[in-house]
Amino acid sequence: MTSLRDELVSGALSVELAPLITAGDDQAILDALTRKDIPVKGKVSAHDIRQYLMLNDLLLTIESSQTVSCLAAKRALEIFETFDLSNGLILAKFTQILTGLEHDNLIPEFTAQHKADLLAMGDRLVSRAEQIGLSVTITDIRAEIWNDDGSRRL
Repeated sequence: MTSLRDELVSGALSVELAPLITAGDDQAILDALTRKDIPVKGKVSAHDIRQYLMLNDLLLTIESSQTVSCLAAKRALEIFETFDLSNGLILAKFTQILTGLEHDNLIPEFTAQHKADLLAMGDRLVSRAEQIGLSVTITDIRAEIWNDDGSRRL
């Protein structure tokens, strides 16, 4: 795990943080480290997927079809309560199933936009601190930048 000091000095945000460290702007440093602007894949429930498909008039078509792509989609929705799209294997299979639906000539209603929407359902934003597993507070930042006597440490 990356230490706060390492992150401040040489981490992904070090160029952005350098002038803030020089200025002693502890709050701006904390804000930069905890700003949720890094996209990552997360979990999507089968319920949410079914709901999306129903609201887009696709669920009944998929459930009533006997094509391989529809059977794969139905089976996946039965097996998985949640699709953890941060897992590369699950993301690849989920994408493969959606691509199959997109190219299935018997359900032309399923478009590239539906595929993109379903894949995006797993997207969420995290901060740099979350990404590297740091729980950081203003007190932590001050402890790294300042000595007890008020002189600069960093």
